[in-house]
Amino acid sequence: MSSYEPRWKVLSDLLVELRSRGAEIPPEVVRDLRLARSLIETMKVSPHESVVAKLDELLFNVEAYLLAEAETVLGPEGAGEWSRRLEEAMTAQPAEAREEGVEVRFRPGLPRGEHWVRVRISDELPRELLERLAAEEGVRASLQPDGYLLVSGEKEKVRSFIRRLAEHVRPGSS
Repeated sequence: MSSYEPRWKVLSDLLVELRSRGAEIPPEVVRDLRLARSLIETMKVSPHESVVAKLDELLFNVEAYLLAEAETVLGPEGAGEWSRRLEEAMTAQPAEAREEGVEVRFRPGLPRGEHWVRVRISDELPRELLERLAAEEGVRASLQPDGYLLVSGEKEKVRSFIRRLAEHVRPGSS
């Protein structure tokens, strides 16, 4: 794979650190970090240039905001440490990443020519909720053998589904 997962992990840890110090992180920064995670998972299945470009954009924006906030909350030395961690994450290639190259890059059953997202069914995101949101947004939802729900349809409708889904995942939402 690439350095996206380690980079995402460092940004996620930084966000947690800043919140623990009382910083208020805007919802759009948290949303972008979550969307980046979804795109990382998408790239494992079907790497496309457009996904890579969007992922780079999201991570860059999150990184810029969080490092600026770290400068304020943690001071120049603390921000410098997080910056070094990010640099290491971007250049390191862990053993798992080297082994991922063996994984199948195409999964049968994924819709071609449509936008799609796979969502893991969990206690926080039960199948019934996911299927209801999909129906309300006018996208198709089908259960995959690995426990994910495949949601597909028009680009804007899938995006709208993801936005609605993010509302249910945000802390403090029901």
